[in-house]
Amino acid sequence: MRDSQQSPVAVIEHRGRITTNDQLWDMKDVIGSRDSKYLFETAFVPYSAFVRDTIDKIDLVVSVDGEHIRPLEIKLTVVPDSTTATLSEDRWSPEMVLRPVSSAYTMMSVAAALANDQATREQVLANLRVGYNLIGSWNNATEIAQHAEPLRSALDEALQIIADQGLQRPFLIQPFWRTVGQSFELAENCFDVFVWSDVAVMRVPVDQAQNATGVSRPTREVARHVKALYEVLSQGDYNYADIYKGMALGHQTDKSFSFSGQKSIRYLENRRLLRPRLHRSVLANLVTDGGENQLKPERRFDAAVVAYMVQQRDRT
Repeated sequence: MRDSQQSPVAVIEHRGRITTNDQLWDMKDVIGSRDSKYLFETAFVPYSAFVRDTIDKIDLVVSVDGEHIRPLEIKLTVVPDSTTATLSEDRWSPEMVLRPVSSAYTMMSVAAALANDQATREQVLANLRVGYNLIGSWNNATEIAQHAEPLRSALDEALQIIADQGLQRPFLIQPFWRTVGQSFELAENCFDVFVWSDVAVMRVPVDQAQNATGVSRPTREVARHVKALYEVLSQGDYNYADIYKGMALGHQTDKSFSFSGQKSIRYLENRRLLRPRLHRSVLANLVTDGGENQLKPERRFDAAVVAYMVQQRDRT
């Protein structure tokens, strides 16, 4: 997509809601030019200054001439998921799962964007302070539940300020493939890419926590973001392990949040979700020299690729 000048669908924060825009970024804005190098499962060194302990690895780091340029999370997803497969095709959508390390990286991406904008930084701090100062113990679920709405509102306002100043950055790449129902058969037009901004990823728990009771996973994520971002902006660093690996608040800490396609369609509804840009024939240029033989067909995507490649080979 980059080399043929095709743009991804940007998923961004806009005036307090998540929306899509397929003209905002070129793919090179996301993954860099042909001079870029790609480091898989690597810690993004520039963010190490933000953490008091050791920074964890992220899926992908874009590097140029040895310098780390951008951290990226990758979420390869299928359309439809199990919850939307029985709906009309215009309601098909993928599920979403976010890891705690990914959540921490979104926060650090936003903090880095504010580093050279003192005025916006102060505005964001002022909004976060309203929620931050309400909490005496961040591991007390009852206390977090009592102040859930002020915390959510503080982060909501902060994200809108950041987006209004044009400080959103590409963060989560969501390539998807579309199948015929839940089969292994690839649709005619089956490949495309959504790219979420850091601010949009942070907005998801803000949306999902609205009107929630108790401390849901999204409410916990809001609390984590308020605490971490406020401390980075006011003190210069934060305790990554205590916040994003800790602060359980009654939930397991293996993931930050997740939701099915029935919820993700709210954010991803776009003509290219229904008809992806790339035809399945592009596989012939991407999987070469019998590469499909290295795949593991028990995985749904691998099985779809193998089935298509075998079908094409049989035809020739």
